[in-house]
Amino acid sequence: MFILPKTTFRDKVAANPSITETQLLNSGNVHSEPAAENDVTIVGGGIHGLIYSIHARKAHPEANLRISLFEKAPRPQWKIGESTLPYFAQWTKSAGMQAEYLLRFFGLHNGLAFFFLDRENPDEYKAFCTNGPPPFLAPGYQLHRSMSELVFTVFAQRLGVNVWHGHAADIQRTILSGEGDTVPIIRQSDKTEAVVAKSPLVIDGTGRFRQYASKAGRIKRFEKFNTDAFFGYFEAINEDAIQEELEGFEGGHTSHICFPEGWMYLIRLISWHESPMENLLDMIHYVFDHAEMGTPHDEMPSTEELCKMFGCKIKYIWSIGYACRDDTAYPADLASYGSSEGERRFNFITQKYKKLGDVMRHFAHLPDYHGPGTSWYIRKQLSYQSQVVSGPGWVTVGDGIGFTNPLLSPGINAGMASSTFAAELTPASLKTKTEEERAAVWKQYDDYCAGAVPSLNLMNQFLYLNFMHPLIGPRVGFMWTIVIGRDIPNYPLARTAFTLPLKKFPFHATRWLWGSQVDDWVKVAEYTNSKLMPLDLNEPVPQDIVDDVINFSDKVKAEALAAGKYQGFPFRYEGELRNHGPMLEYDEEKYASQDRFHSQCRDCRAWLACRGDWRKCTACGVVRPLEDCEIVWNVPPTDYELSKFAKISPNPMSVGTVLVDWLNAREMKCECKPIPVENRMTMPIENGMANLAM
Repeated sequence: MFILPKTTFRDKVAANPSITETQLLNSGNVHSEPAAENDVTIVGGGIHGLIYSIHARKAHPEANLRISLFEKAPRPQWKIGESTLPYFAQWTKSAGMQAEYLLRFFGLHNGLAFFFLDRENPDEYKAFCTNGPPPFLAPGYQLHRSMSELVFTVFAQRLGVNVWHGHAADIQRTILSGEGDTVPIIRQSDKTEAVVAKSPLVIDGTGRFRQYASKAGRIKRFEKFNTDAFFGYFEAINEDAIQEELEGFEGGHTSHICFPEGWMYLIRLISWHESPMENLLDMIHYVFDHAEMGTPHDEMPSTEELCKMFGCKIKYIWSIGYACRDDTAYPADLASYGSSEGERRFNFITQKYKKLGDVMRHFAHLPDYHGPGTSWYIRKQLSYQSQVVSGPGWVTVGDGIGFTNPLLSPGINAGMASSTFAAELTPASLKTKTEEERAAVWKQYDDYCAGAVPSLNLMNQFLYLNFMHPLIGPRVGFMWTIVIGRDIPNYPLARTAFTLPLKKFPFHATRWLWGSQVDDWVKVAEYTNSKLMPLDLNEPVPQDIVDDVINFSDKVKAEALAAGKYQGFPFRYEGELRNHGPMLEYDEEKYASQDRFHSQCRDCRAWLACRGDWRKCTACGVVRPLEDCEIVWNVPPTDYELSKFAKISPNPMSVGTVLVDWLNAREMKCECKPIPVENRMTMPIENGMANLAM
């Protein structure tokens, strides 16, 4: 398919060279000026405010909600928090933003890799790696946040949401009431009042700043320890060389190098930082035009081709940082480690552990990449909880309800349960006649938030304590969290084959939370914490405690497996997990044996999702050999899995040669004429289902 590229926003700039980026962005709205009357006023244009607005409009078109979102910043801003997981991918797919199109904007995220350092043996580590779901179900993304929020802004505007950048809510003069809210909106370009926005509901999307939630109640800090993060942006000098430092390291994963005080993250991103705004807007609309038409993957222009078509520029960068316990011991004088606190802490931890230094020598720092003063960052006391998350006329979402840690990326991926749940409750809330009725609608939201953040904090402390010994992480904490996070009892996305209707997403997402509310997981976490929390962070864990924790975990695991509790498809653990066998037994000899769901383009070295029907490199456009594109199954899928796959995969080639062989075997058994492989690549789903039904 070919759609003629439009020059809508570039034409606006050509006609008015003095137009600002803010004016350009706002010209995509339905209204030319902010409306005074709305059903919902959203304060804060970050990712959760945008997710809320998209979900409310897309999941409830019958309500035809009038939504205005106001963001103080002149354009989408860079933020930390780039790694997304299957729940995010499920939601974007259900909302109409499929992987065929989003992978033109964002890097691939397929799985999580962990390397647990041994404090007593500096070159030694234990590894744990889990795949994401098969890429024909829901490949994940690594987001450069300014681009992700620009993409979501465009998508929201196309749905009829008015997204106003450069417009700030006057928090002090806001009136929130069950009788109706009034929010004075200040245009930032001249500091004048643009409008007084009136609506029955205000959504506080200001994240950790909690502009409205902070007025209703103080934050709660958790006991034991908190964490600080310090980070920067880098360019890889030689990505292949990193694999020599860490066996199994791959740029398509989010990689974590774990040590007693905390962990390092390494995330490969596509940055559009140097592209003109008008060019980006024309390009994003062009890709979404294709999404509405359902253009197949291989008929879409690649990222490189889009850059040529629209005059854009990309750069592959790495987000690298540490998140360490706040009881980490630092030298009294850190001045020799750098010019700022963030740089000093980063360099101190890097030099303390040899393996971290070995990895970092393959990266070059990008000073001031996002503008002056953006070379190094530090954020302290990351964990908190809002004690009040809703009130007469308002609700807070995302990081406004609380935050624990970037480990396993709960900020977006668990946080979006709140933004979508709030959106799902909004139509019912707007229909209420009294404050008592309205409060009854939001009580279920309050109850969810009250339980979610403490559960995520238990997960955070449990996993951090696992870092104290290199065997506990892969054998206990991460094994339990990944398995139950994938196979949450009664609500696994795997069981739905990632075909969840948008309206049902909050129902699953609010029950997920990485499994941190599942009884067996809680039992193991609390037992482990009771054994490790009293220990000195700076001393080795006694072997008898290591053995005790692992034995307890193994006992609970054996009981759970015998009862058949956690089986998503049912699940093939030896395919999903690099160091585990079919009964979740830990097996270091199985290190390199795992399903292969991603591979690198031989030409541009981009990491790409493996699908036999996606032959074209998403990044550079070259047509790849079939063997580079197909999934390699470590263990053949079961008949049950294949029946699920056939219902949702565009054609059998998307799931690899195992499915083609399986279909041939079924046809031969039924004395049916096998369909040639070349024809299978375009075979309609109905034909595939007919074969499966025989």
